[in-house]
Amino acid sequence: MVRRISILTVGTLGDVGPAVALGLALQEAGYQVSVAAPEDFVDYVQSHGLEARRLGSDFSRFMKEGEMAEVAGAHTLVTVKKWLRPGADMRALFEGILRDAVTASADADAVLFHPVISVAGEIAEAKKIPAIMIGLGSVSPSAENLLSVIPGTGIPAWNRHGYKTLALQRLAYSKVIGEIRKSLGLPRSFWLRHPHRVNGKRAPVLYPVSPVLQPRPNIEGDEIYFTGYWFRDEAPAWRPTGKLADFLAAGPRPIYIGFGSMPALGLERSEMILRACEAAGQRAILGKGRGEFDQLSLSDNFYLIDHFVPHDKLFREVRAIVHHGGLGTTSSALRAGRPSFVGPFMMDQKYWGRRVFQLGAGPDQLPIQDWTLEALTDRIRDLTTNPAYELKAAEIGRIMQQENGTARAVEIIGQLIGGPSTAAEHTAAAAGVAA
Repeated sequence: MVRRISILTVGTLGDVGPAVALGLALQEAGYQVSVAAPEDFVDYVQSHGLEARRLGSDFSRFMKEGEMAEVAGAHTLVTVKKWLRPGADMRALFEGILRDAVTASADADAVLFHPVISVAGEIAEAKKIPAIMIGLGSVSPSAENLLSVIPGTGIPAWNRHGYKTLALQRLAYSKVIGEIRKSLGLPRSFWLRHPHRVNGKRAPVLYPVSPVLQPRPNIEGDEIYFTGYWFRDEAPAWRPTGKLADFLAAGPRPIYIGFGSMPALGLERSEMILRACEAAGQRAILGKGRGEFDQLSLSDNFYLIDHFVPHDKLFREVRAIVHHGGLGTTSSALRAGRPSFVGPFMMDQKYWGRRVFQLGAGPDQLPIQDWTLEALTDRIRDLTTNPAYELKAAEIGRIMQQENGTARAVEIIGQLIGGPSTAAEHTAAAAGVAA
């Protein structure tokens, strides 16, 4: 029986938000839960009533000003090279994350971990506790898809074996991983260990993804579960009010444009996408995020939002979504039954952009390095005039609205690691081990 679960996550809100939603569901089921997240999200975790622990420094600043900002919009191989050969700032950030992961899970009876936490397997082995990976993106061997951060091919063998490159990320941090293994009482490792293995076997994977959005890898023997997205209704009573309500009522239904926590678009691209909207005859609600929309002169066809608005509610007020392709935004758009156009910046966003197109819920993606006024205008016009996208997105939305991803995840976790134990049971079990 399990009492304490430690959830280890890194990244921005698209990574931390689902972890918090799952943590709350597990807590309501009777488990004691802590969520370890970057220091810029510690207050966010605590504000939701969960125990928060630090897992690395300010990740949002790293995305905005650090090395990842340098590769936003670059070719995929440039991003992969940065992961395999990090600079000093990136190395310091992730070494801190790995060390903090050990501290954050010191009292855990089970760990749920983000794919980047490459020492989770060591923690589980040393403590003799179960570990489950949270599958953000495509991180399971598959003949159909390569890693979600790398474009797949039509060659099944290459796609399957390409996952072995995940082990390479440990080379850059081999020194700190060696120190962690020693601190955990594990022997020195002389081979290139895959980061998602525990005691020589691949860890079970929980995907906070609708089965309709991502195909299940056809791998025999793997424990892979698609639960549906881990949503938490953060504002159940929200309705458009004030100037937003006035804008919605002032003309045809607008589209939504937002790129979340991605590094700034820059003034040139920010202005380009607004000009493309006007050329395509579209009004738009703009999510400020880290963009420069607030530095431009906006016509009456645009309304800027610079504060929190729940996507799950807002997206039902618009006709289509233009976004960066993060899993959370992609899921929210489809769950609302709205078509999407994805302009990916980096990492797994190209994967989700491809999936939207393959599903028929929007036009093909256009990475930001390929943006031109003509191409953006064509994509936005196609997005808003092709009835097939609207029909398919509505069909997918009806399916996703029936899913309860957090409830399904809690059910699966109980099957994998056991139900929550009481304090008395936990103490008795510990005493038995000590004896």
